[in-house]
Amino acid sequence: MFQSNMEALSSVQVVSQVLTKNSSKSFLRSLGIKPVGSSTSTAPHESELREQLAVKARAAVQDELDALKKRSDDANEKLERQQREMKEMRKQAEMTQKEMQENNALLKRLLSFNNVSST
Repeated sequence: MFQSNMEALSSVQVVSQVLTKNSSKSFLRSLGIKPVGSSTSTAPHESELREQLAVKARAAVQDELDALKKRSDDANEKLERQQREMKEMRKQAEMTQKEMQENNALLKRLLSFNNVSST
């Protein structure tokens, strides 16, 4: 038939050619089939692009890591400041409570003195 004029192609090669022309190559890659007709001249360019992408990805990850570290440091500083403030407030509350107890004791003495002198 017409195969005598054309080189005999395997079914994988035929499917590869059709899919390469009509759809994305990711389908073939997912099956582990290298598309037919892919030139080796694009391989160095592709690897260069992949390397550039990897460099950009690493830089983006490093930037995000640095930002997260700064946020963590800021949060730790805020926590330490709040703990110091809480400690100071507790100290003030204790002093206020002690002063109130002293005032109450003084008022009781005054009231008892006033009761003794009025009788």
